[in-house]
Amino acid sequence: MASYGVPPQRSRGPIVLVGVLVLVLIVVLAVGAVVLVRRANEPDPPAIASKPASADALQFRRVLKASPGGCDSASPAASPSVCGLDGYTYVLGKVELDGSHVSEVKAAQAPETTGWLVNLTLDDSGAQLFAKLTGDLATQQMPLNQLAIVVRNQVVAAPAVQSAIPGGKLQITGNYSQKDAEKLAGQITG
Repeated sequence: MASYGVPPQRSRGPIVLVGVLVLVLIVVLAVGAVVLVRRANEPDPPAIASKPASADALQFRRVLKASPGGCDSASPAASPSVCGLDGYTYVLGKVELDGSHVSEVKAAQAPETTGWLVNLTLDDSGAQLFAKLTGDLATQQMPLNQLAIVVRNQVVAAPAVQSAIPGGKLQITGNYSQKDAEKLAGQITG
């Protein structure tokens, strides 16, 4: 028998499904909010220094004399003789540019090789001093055309300068591994 005037019963399945989905969405949003609040309360990771810690951590000095071997670690820091990573002993002139003019120090992979290097960026004043210094060195003969890059009283490089280097962007190269380049950058930034 058919009953007239009584509406057919509808299934509650779709309504229950929508209710469950809304409940799941509310839980996901609540968990996300808790995670964001916790992250906001966590301290920031320590900043990596990108500038020299002190002016004397990095120095640029003229090479007056270079001789193989003979490095003596007992030499006083004020001595004009400084040992190089290359095994040479360098007699150096005065500090002509120091770390106070360096605005950024960063280890980076050398382009087109597997080696690493350290990039230095000079401020405007340092860039002008460096261009003048390298322009003057380029007119000299070996070893007087060499520029010692001194990090914490050790010559890490002493390249011969062929021409003025304008722009304030420098690189310390030396077949460094990533670890060595990062260590050198760390020594400069202190």
